[in-house]
Amino acid sequence: MKKILIAITLLLLPLLSVQTYAADELTTLRVHYYRYNDTYSGFNMWVWENLPVGRGGKQWDFSTAKKGDYGVYYDIDLATEYPGATRLGIIIKQGGWDGYREIGGDRFIDLADVENVENGRGHVYFVEQDINIGTSQTDLDNNIPDYRDRILQANFVPSGPMYQIQVSATGIVSNYAVYENGSQTAFLTGTASSNTFNISGSFSIDKAYVVEVTFADDEKATKSVSLEKIYDTPAFESLYTYDGDLGVSFDGDDTIIRVWAPLASELTLNLFNQGHPDYNDEGQPSSETSPYETHPMTRIENGAWEIKLTDDYDFKYYTFSVNNGGITVETTDPYAYSAGANAVRSMIVNFDAINPEGWEYNSRPKNVTNNTDYIIYELHVRDLTTHSSWTGTESYRGKFLGVAEKGTTYTDRNGVTVTTGLDHIKELGVNAVHFLPLADFGYVDEVEFATNPLYDNLFNWGYMTMHFNVLEGTFSSNPFDGRTRVTEFKQVVQSLHDYGIHAIMDVVYNHTGSSEMSNFHQLVPGYYHRFTESGGFSNGSGTGNETASERSMMRKFIVDSTEFLVTEYNLSGLRFDLMALHDVETMNALADNLYEIDPTILIYGEPWMGGTSPLPVSEQAGKNNIRNLNDIAAFNDVTRDALKGSVFSAADGAWIQGEGLAANFEGLKYGIVGGIDHIDVDYVGGWHLDPEKIVNYASAHDNNTLFDKLVLTGFSVTRDIEILKQMQIQANAIVLTSQGVPFIHAGAEFMRSKPLEEGGYDHNSYESPDSVNQLRWDRKAQFNDVFEYYKNLIYIRNAYEHFRMTDPQLINSRLQFLDTNQAYSAIAYRIVGMDDSEPEVIVIHSGFNPNVGLTQVTLPQNKEYHVLTFTGDSDPINGLEVISGTAFVPARTTMILTTEILEAPQYEILPGSSDNNLILWIGLGVGLVSAVSIGAVVLLKRKQPSQDA
Repeated sequence: MKKILIAITLLLLPLLSVQTYAADELTTLRVHYYRYNDTYSGFNMWVWENLPVGRGGKQWDFSTAKKGDYGVYYDIDLATEYPGATRLGIIIKQGGWDGYREIGGDRFIDLADVENVENGRGHVYFVEQDINIGTSQTDLDNNIPDYRDRILQANFVPSGPMYQIQVSATGIVSNYAVYENGSQTAFLTGTASSNTFNISGSFSIDKAYVVEVTFADDEKATKSVSLEKIYDTPAFESLYTYDGDLGVSFDGDDTIIRVWAPLASELTLNLFNQGHPDYNDEGQPSSETSPYETHPMTRIENGAWEIKLTDDYDFKYYTFSVNNGGITVETTDPYAYSAGANAVRSMIVNFDAINPEGWEYNSRPKNVTNNTDYIIYELHVRDLTTHSSWTGTESYRGKFLGVAEKGTTYTDRNGVTVTTGLDHIKELGVNAVHFLPLADFGYVDEVEFATNPLYDNLFNWGYMTMHFNVLEGTFSSNPFDGRTRVTEFKQVVQSLHDYGIHAIMDVVYNHTGSSEMSNFHQLVPGYYHRFTESGGFSNGSGTGNETASERSMMRKFIVDSTEFLVTEYNLSGLRFDLMALHDVETMNALADNLYEIDPTILIYGEPWMGGTSPLPVSEQAGKNNIRNLNDIAAFNDVTRDALKGSVFSAADGAWIQGEGLAANFEGLKYGIVGGIDHIDVDYVGGWHLDPEKIVNYASAHDNNTLFDKLVLTGFSVTRDIEILKQMQIQANAIVLTSQGVPFIHAGAEFMRSKPLEEGGYDHNSYESPDSVNQLRWDRKAQFNDVFEYYKNLIYIRNAYEHFRMTDPQLINSRLQFLDTNQAYSAIAYRIVGMDDSEPEVIVIHSGFNPNVGLTQVTLPQNKEYHVLTFTGDSDPINGLEVISGTAFVPARTTMILTTEILEAPQYEILPGSSDNNLILWIGLGVGLVSAVSIGAVVLLKRKQPSQDA
């Protein structure tokens, strides 16, 4: 009865509303949310400013104490909470981030669209399972959103060897009809005694069915019957698993396009000359709202559709019009290899025609053999070049071409000159750059980015992928032409390879950037994602949905996509976001496929998820199953938190801040031995068990930077700056002298910080401005001594294979922990050579213990050791001094000792050659560190260090 009254009210409102309100300044926004079952327990909304500046969000809880004809409502004080905002983002959900969410993912309210503002208050309207947002009386009059009864779900469900149709509606159903391929097959009356009921009959899952229900008020609603609840049955897998090529391929002069859409009744290819309806490939205004050609596609085997084009269609753009259950939508190709601006149209790409000069497929630096040979440097494309201290080509700032540019430097007011950009990375000595996601992420408007100088929503980490094989357009010099982004990123890879640096891409297959509107869901509704029992998108990613990697066609997409990225762009590795949301079988399938291409390819990921998932724990590629993954590595959060404190509590410190507890002590040792089952490590719950499967790190793009974390744990930027420098160095000294794969967050080598304008530090800068995220080269000049120390630590790791072992048995036999006088506040260990011809290495990490002072370690008798690193100095070429007997190490200092100084190899391109396969391995010698300032290399003459408080 309540909904009937609402419907009557909506019809009468235009007649009753005789009062006209003058335009009023909007200061309060009343958000109405309606659920058909009138149950609102735990429901809330997450709201954030999206424009003109993207800011962090805040949760507002609905309460039944505030409820009207449009459901519950909440008044948001815009003037106080979102001053100056012109557009708000909103997510309506139940409970936390892993709970139910309303459809639409991130939705947006343009405040200028809110009408009938009275006394500063405007209204917006939301209805359960309706993607539309009402902002005016006109919207309500036109059922935007729609409060009328509807079918919430219509699904096939197994019933013995047959199937039933299960329907969930919002009201009591008086009768219903079922249509099979457009013809009525069943009509019954008065069978539903509740809102959910089953329809029995003879159904075949290779046909299309639509349910029509009639409610008690004679209103009708229709919905296509979904196969989502039988996607995992053997019958569906057998009928609809397609093994052939999807996307664009070529056969001689023919262009072949295939798409998988097993439920579709009709599929049409639309062809366009330009990649955006309003702009041509040069970015000039040009209207092309309709395709210049359309071609019906032909259904082939196992749910796939195909079209063969015989003319020249290179670099034309295309979309699909797909009809599922009587509803036709236009969508892009999930397999697309490039696209126009904002990726609204896919592109047919002939890569051979646009490869940069000198491009050679399957060419990678030959300076790694095992996973442990990699030294990873995590970088966002924009961060490298957006600060004014980067002095390269102005138009290249924040773009691929900026990363590729060589020879840039910065000189500060004191005359200190430092390398910047790509040359900085080369000088540092790392051999792999891990780029934060490069695939099209859609949360920065590429058209506004390129055409509007006042547009300031420029930055995003990129973890909301829209097209997995399409590069992000804002990183290119021209986002309108899908060719440009391809060519320019390949130039980045070439420039990295010239310096012996591998390219690694961060990939985010665990969820899609949008849910209902993703091209996956529009082509095959419900198949590519996991769903909850109530029919909502499962949210194990914490971002609105999660993909179903265990399903054959999602698995095929991930395997195909990773192969494309690695082979087309000569990538050397992939980093998987929220890897625990993927199943073990899929991860091993893609790994085996990539190792066939190049056995040195590095695959690693986060062994956790962002919420809870219906994927069984036994199948998750998380901590419990790392041992079952084929040489796939995982981040080590145990050592990370033992090193500096929990990332979830900014004020919590750990070992490096002076909390010498047993748990922190054992957590560090766990990383030092590479996560193996070591005789001298008492850490309980280890899961890596193999040094090639562990990624050790102190900080990453997530959470506070290392420097900010140290400050937030109680250290003053002014009073304690020398102590902060010591801790900043020692944190990654521990990482770089541990077994496993070392990982460094870009800028840690010069005390990178992410300060907020209003004070404090940004711990989640995923869409914060460049001013927060950018790498500041003036800071490198300021802390060049820290940089030089990092550089020498990396040199040492490259020179001594002792830190790069791959065999757990060898680690157990070669690495022994040594006694110190500091209990849990110092860690010392010795790594012997493979035989008498190899030197011995000793590492002493002296922490802070106010009650003890210097760390003392008794060295093996009758041996002399070269000191490579000490308090503020490091010299891996000559050593700082020679000691024997006992080592004395001040607090917050890492001392590295060796019985024989070794040289690190150097990667070089032969003069005049652009072939990345032509390399030399030569003794590095003193020349590599010629840039090391003389003041930073001090030979100790039996130096007596003083205690460092």
